[in-house]
Amino acid sequence: MSHWLYIALTIALILTDTCNFTGAQSAGKGERISKLAPELVALHDQYSNYTSAGSVGVFRPRNPLVQVIDDRVAIDAVASGDTEVLRSDLVSLGMQNPVAFGRIVSGQLPIDAIPAMGALASLQFARAATVSTRGRQSPGH
Repeated sequence: MSHWLYIALTIALILTDTCNFTGAQSAGKGERISKLAPELVALHDQYSNYTSAGSVGVFRPRNPLVQVIDDRVAIDAVASGDTEVLRSDLVSLGMQNPVAFGRIVSGQLPIDAIPAMGALASLQFARAATVSTRGRQSPGH
């Protein structure tokens, strides 16, 4: 059931968010966005709106499955080539706690670095590392 919940939430976010990256993203925008999962594009848009409105307090994403820790998002990024190059590129963007396994680099990336990540030549694709409730049962079951 959690798989279907994730799909439903992702579709809902796609339909409700406009995915309008701002700033220095005009050149190559389609290519950058195509490397990023919709939940990352939506998260960046939500965060940009939150910060530009001068909101105070802790930012909370609309998608409850996306892990946000202190204005960073947990991501899984797939390398287009050498994994160590991608890892290094992501660290230069501010990634914390990077871990590489196979062609995947996981870690916590600043939300405002999402557009820059999409422009990396070393990146094939990135998505938010989501919370999984699969296999968990409520107490008493």
